Amino acid sequence: MKVIYGFLIILFMTIIPAFAQQSLSSNDIVAKMKTQLDLQDDQVANITPIIDKYALAFQDLQKSIADGNMNQSAIDSQRQGIEEEETQELSVYLKPYQLSEWRAMQSQMDQAQGSGSSDDSADADEYSNLPRNTPSS
Repeated sequence: MKVIYGFLIILFMTIIPAFAQQSLSSNDIVAKMKTQLDLQDDQVANITPIIDKYALAFQDLQKSIADGNMNQSAIDSQRQGIEEEETQELSVYLKPYQLSEWRAMQSQMDQAQGSGSSDDSADADEYSNLPRNTPSS
C-alpha cells in the first residue's frame, strides 16, 4: 500500500508542475521577463511579438511531439534552432546584461528540469513551453 501511495505522490509531483508550466501564455512569459530582466515599456512592446511568434513555433513542435512524428534527436535539434532564433531576435532589443540574464534564466530552467532525455512533452520549459533536453557540452 505504501508503494502505491509513493508512486501516486511521485506521479502527481511530476504531472502537476508540467501541466502548470504548459499553460503559460506568451503574456505570462513577457510579464516574467519584464520583472526578472527589468525591461522598459518600449522593450516589452518590441519583444512581445517575438515571444508570440516563437510560442507558436513551440506549439507546432509540441503538436509534432504529441503526434509521435519526431524522434528525440529531431526534437532536440528543432527546439535548439527555435531557441537560437528567438534569442537572436531578442538580442536586438535586450541590453547585453538582460540578454545574459535571459540565457541564465533558460539555463536555470534546464538544470531545474534535469538534463536527461525525455520522449514526452511533460518537461515543458517555463519560458519556451517545450521540452528541455539539453545535451552535455
